[in-house]
Order: sequence, then C-alpha cells, then structure tokens
Amino acid sequence: MKSAVRAIAGIACAGSLVLTMAGCGGSSEKGSAGGGSGAADGNKENSPAVGVVSRAQADKLIDHYEKVNNRANKNSDPKLLSTVEGGAVFEQSKATYKMQKTWSAKERADYRNPFRYIDRKFYIPRKGTADWFAMVAHSKSPGKKKGKYPGILIMEKQKNGDWKMVAGSYSETKWLPEFAKDEDGFVKPVTDTGKKSGAMAPDSLSDSLLDLYKPGSAKNRFRASESTKAIRKIPNSQNKLLSPHGEAVYSRGESTHEKTHALRTKDGGTFAVFSTEVREHDRGTEVTATIHPSDSMKVYVGETSAPSFFVDWLHVSSAYIPPKGDPRLLGTEYDMTGAAAGSDQNGKMPGTDA
Repeated sequence: MKSAVRAIAGIACAGSLVLTMAGCGGSSEKGSAGGGSGAADGNKENSPAVGVVSRAQADKLIDHYEKVNNRANKNSDPKLLSTVEGGAVFEQSKATYKMQKTWSAKERADYRNPFRYIDRKFYIPRKGTADWFAMVAHSKSPGKKKGKYPGILIMEKQKNGDWKMVAGSYSETKWLPEFAKDEDGFVKPVTDTGKKSGAMAPDSLSDSLLDLYKPGSAKNRFRASESTKAIRKIPNSQNKLLSPHGEAVYSRGESTHEKTHALRTKDGGTFAVFSTEVREHDRGTEVTATIHPSDSMKVYVGETSAPSFFVDWLHVSSAYIPPKGDPRLLGTEYDMTGAAAGSDQNGKMPGTDA
C-alpha cells in the first residue's frame, strides 16, 4: 500500500437554493504478499518456538507483496491486486484506482512509480495465538527520499493459506510503544479485541474515531493530536460549504470492512490498527435545494444532482491505548469508497438500510 493524506476540500457556489458540493481526492500506497508459516527466530535447542511465520518468511511475503502491488498499480488492476490484498486496505486501493480518473497525468505517473518497504521491523506472534503479523517500515520510491513517518501494516493468513495485506496506516509520529513479548521473543496479540485491554477495549477505538465527526460530542476519548484536529475540521468545512441551504450529517457506515488487530504493550497498554466506516449525508435544508456532486463523487454517481447524497468513507488508523487515561490516535488514512443520491432530503441510500 502507498501512503497518503485524504481530506475534504471544496468551493461553494452562489445561487438561490442551488448548492454545489466539491470534493476530495488523494493517493494511497498499497502492497501485497503470499507464503506460508514456519519456525521463528530465537528457537530453543530442544523445543523450538514457532511463530505464525519466521522473519525470513515475513521478508519474502513482503517482497512478493511489493512485486505484485507495483504491477497492479502500474495498470490500476484490482483483480491482480486482490491476490495479495484484502480487507480494508484492498477497499481503499480499489477506491484509489477509481479516483485516478480525476487526477492529473503527473499524479497518476507518481502513483505508478514502483516502491519498496525499507527499514523493516517485524512483530510476529507465536503460532496458535494469531493468524497475522505486523510490520513497521518506511515506503521509498527510486530517486526519492523515504517517507518521513513509518507505515504500520498487517498481513493476515487467509482460509486458503494465502497471505494478504489487510490493514495499514501511516503514522503522524515516529514514536511507537514498546511491545510486550513472551519468553521466546514473540509479541503478544490481543485475542479478544471486544474486551477491555488497558484503558478501553480496542474495538471501542472505532467509536471514538466516529465521534470526532460529531461537533460538540463529549464521548470522544482521544487526546488531541494532528490527526484528531484534522478529522474534527471535516464536518465544519463541509457544513460551511453547504451553508446556508444545506448540511452534512455523519454516522457509522456499514461495518463490512471494520476489523481490529491489536498487540499488548510492555507497559500494560495496547497498540491497535483498526478500520472505521463513516457515512456522510449531505442534504438540503430547503425543500427546493439541490446538491451537485464534486468530481470525486461523480466517479460513483455520474453527472447528476439530487436533494441529498450519501458518501462513504473508510478509515484505517493506528492508536495506542495506555494502561490508564485517554488513547492516542497515531495516524489515520481515509478514502471515499462510495457515493449515491438520496431520493429526497432524508431519503435512504439506495440498496442500504441507512
């Protein structure tokens, strides 16, 4: 996967009760893998300790992921990419491929440049405790400096035995907590992310991120950071764009690709990579108001206008939950993964119950 910062931007147009919605775009960095499992480093002489993969196997999986991912990116080929990506990361990649029709030729060329993951650090659980492992690394393309901040990526073993990249988030900081390890050097995964681990359950992080979209919400527990500030600006910017004859309301989207991968930290806390589906409802507040979609939205809805639109966003984020106190959002990346016109101001999104 490739790194990017996704955001909402737009220009409001004047004119009675006609609203113009302007949109978003972005690029992303994606990757892929394939392989098996085997003995891990740090084996004991008489009873070898085994990880979900060895470090050598993890390296080969990432090498394969890079190779296939670069080929897929060159031709914007989601079918090829699906052989090495799954889950939320693949949904973001497909969205990026779709959005490329709104990019400049230079932006497309830059995205299609091959990349590698360098300075790789693997965090491998003991076999039987998880079906995934984590990697922290920097992304680098030929002739360019490596990314300033590291990516935190999750590779997961599929039911058919293949390995795929399923989650990845680029951090806003070089800091990471120190992970807890067992006597053989394997990291300790959180096996039930719905239970409290540290100050809160890892699965609750998704609720906390969604609360950032709700101005004035007292539920959010993330401490302030660059990422939280950026997300909080989104509803304000969008409502300013739609004002005075429209508004944007945010809620949880369908949880198809929501998942949490978490590791215990040495201080008794938790580190997690998690995905969050956010649904944006842009609607006129006047009966005669009409919203015109942005170029990004037109990728999904075409040349049309309507009293309301639903826009789906998919976040993949990383966070640290301390033993006590508020969690820290370390980074988030998000893509527009769908849009559809509503039948009226409060109409349902076609094909959903939302």
